[in-house]
Amino acid sequence: MYHVWRVLCLKIVNEFNLIDHITRDFPLFQSNIVKGIGDDCAVWREGDQLRVLTTDSMVEGDHFLKDWFTPEQIGHRFLMSNVSDVASMGATPTFLYISLVLDDATDSEWVARLYAGMRPICQKHHISLMGGNITHGQTLSLTATLLGESPNKVVYRGGASVGDIVMVTGDVGSACVARLLLKNGKQPPDELFERLARPTARVAEGVFLKDFASSMIDISDGVASEARHLAMSSQCGVTINADTIPLHPASIAYEGLLSASLIECALRGGEDYELMFTVSEVNSERLQSEWPFETPLTAIGTMTLTQEYYLIQSGQTIPLPRGFDHLSENINL
Repeated sequence: MYHVWRVLCLKIVNEFNLIDHITRDFPLFQSNIVKGIGDDCAVWREGDQLRVLTTDSMVEGDHFLKDWFTPEQIGHRFLMSNVSDVASMGATPTFLYISLVLDDATDSEWVARLYAGMRPICQKHHISLMGGNITHGQTLSLTATLLGESPNKVVYRGGASVGDIVMVTGDVGSACVARLLLKNGKQPPDELFERLARPTARVAEGVFLKDFASSMIDISDGVASEARHLAMSSQCGVTINADTIPLHPASIAYEGLLSASLIECALRGGEDYELMFTVSEVNSERLQSEWPFETPLTAIGTMTLTQEYYLIQSGQTIPLPRGFDHLSENINL
């Protein structure tokens, strides 16, 4: 039945249309809610603190294969994807709940190693594991619910203005390159495999960016998808310059072995967990002069007046592709 339902979804909706369709009749009742559905985290106020909450799932066969990763690496990727959502709000993570659906092929030792992969992240960011749930099912599935906090403000997807510069931290596309190599039976070089197996959420960078960014999101579904989210939430258009998108130097040597170009990997691949944000020209100059991190910053586009989405590549302007969608065919599945 699940497979029939998924095929129907592939034919009639995408992920975000489905979310809108099934949640539109659910009003928000509590007066302290600041942001409900539609951002990387929900936000509410408790006294002078802002609280954020995100939840995410990984399913064996869709998001990971045991043949590709150790349990520790799967645990790291799993938790870091949630930490990245909190980071994209400019918040710091606090409380964690884990729910597992275990199949017959997953034993207690594998689960212990999964948690061992999450423990260093919890220690680094002072995340307290508060509880969760374990049950049995036909497919191994992992779900995390992560809370966070910010003492003054958070950054939303909406908030960009026409003329704001679109910037990213680090490099993008590396995780997709590694996944495509594994899919083709090739072992990626360590520096690319680490970007897929052990990504880094930019928590400190996100907190710092609160004083500069007009909007922000993490790059979990590719540059194209996240740029569209920022533009749509801000009621702007966006133009991305493909020639300025930062790629990992190690990925260039492997492009001929891939079923997609490096730019496609960056635009549509996802799982990089870098930050994409918008900033005014004035704030951009101040940001780059005060930036205290080794993580590089790169300007890759501009917010525009008309609500249209474009990519400039090799001097040509074309429609910006759509990014990763969990209910559609994607380049890295």
